[in-house]
Amino acid sequence: MRRWILFLVFVPFVLWAAMTDHTAAEAPLCTLSADFERQIFSAEAIIGAAVYDLQTGTIWTGGHPGPYAMHSVIKPPIAWAVLSDANDDGRQLNKQQLDALFYMVARSRNADVNMLLRMIGGLPGLSRYYEHWGVSELIELMHHSRWGAGRAEPAQLARLYAALAMSDSIPDDVRSQGLDLLRAVIDEQRWGAAIPERALPGWESLIKTGNYTIPESNETDMVVANDSSGDEEETKASVPEADEALPEAEAKKRQTLVRMNSAAIWLAPTWRGIQPRYVVAIMQESFLHWGSSRQLQDQIGAVLANAIVQRESGAWSQPAAHCIKQALY
Repeated sequence: MRRWILFLVFVPFVLWAAMTDHTAAEAPLCTLSADFERQIFSAEAIIGAAVYDLQTGTIWTGGHPGPYAMHSVIKPPIAWAVLSDANDDGRQLNKQQLDALFYMVARSRNADVNMLLRMIGGLPGLSRYYEHWGVSELIELMHHSRWGAGRAEPAQLARLYAALAMSDSIPDDVRSQGLDLLRAVIDEQRWGAAIPERALPGWESLIKTGNYTIPESNETDMVVANDSSGDEEETKASVPEADEALPEAEAKKRQTLVRMNSAAIWLAPTWRGIQPRYVVAIMQESFLHWGSSRQLQDQIGAVLANAIVQRESGAWSQPAAHCIKQALY
């Protein structure tokens, strides 16, 4: 009899605890459309995505894990490293250096990258900042001959941008200057992770994108390819507008591999306290046209952005099988 009483008391308590557990309540983004994974795997592209909840420290990933080439999304980390190096040494950057930072991040200009990298000791210097920021796994994926050929999985890219947004090792002044650089990024470079219009008043989505196109060859290996090109962005103008109209053999010759990725830091309004709230990362490779690749990037970004919006408004449910796969780090 005593056992039955304990059982009747214990079971409801366990059920209640499971229903009210904070971890369960902060489970994966269940407001994602039910066919999110199906949408990713049915696309004519290799796509991976990640959302990092900076408040709970949880990362959700979906699609192909990669790694993918980062290309221009590496430019904000380079800027943060240059600003941090100057801050640590008590140096003021001159106008030329500040202009180079602005054009590298805001306008995605490649001419300034090597000069800025030299200020921190090149790629080994950037590696030291990876260690400092807690993303040392990216060091092994760094291509040591070209700044744009570093690679990352979407979750790793999300962790890198989370470090830019939140790491205690980054001085507040440096973070503020870095975020201002991201605010200045032109609209033509803000793809894939924007906040739906009027959905979250006062919020900001600071986005940096990267894209690169290379002609297909017998050696082209999607996702893990190490291309032999130099600077990136933007060779999209050479991509034909309508390969479908070409004879099959000619279309094959002109087929081009398109790499495209986005990383965004979402900032909550200042009246909500700590500003950085989410990081969204989307990475893809395909033989689609450049324009179609960008459209796909925006579509995936809209799915993730709408999920975050619904989550913030409370319009989401308990975990379900269709949710984006949870990956805790």
